[in-house]
Amino acid sequence: MDDDNELLAALLYNVREIVGKEARSLGKEASPEFIVSLTEVLSSQIKIMAQDLESFAKHGRRSVISMEDVKLCARRNDTLYETISELAKDITEETSSKRRRK
Repeated sequence: MDDDNELLAALLYNVREIVGKEARSLGKEASPEFIVSLTEVLSSQIKIMAQDLESFAKHGRRSVISMEDVKLCARRNDTLYETISELAKDITEETSSKRRRK
């Protein structure tokens, strides 16, 4: 199995697990077709986001994707943007705290 197929299989497994858990909590069932379709949509979105992240880094003349690039990708989704911003803040604080301890 090549890397792309392994990633797609892992994505399908995780989507199946998450959808199953959410469906059970709502007293519903999700068809296998729905799960496969959702996985395909998610896979497409992941590829688009990866291309966007790479483009943002290149535009900034960087070879490494930064947290600011990730936040830029999330700019149209307020909830996602806030979540990513909070995580970035936590990571920054944790990193600076580790540096001070050394």
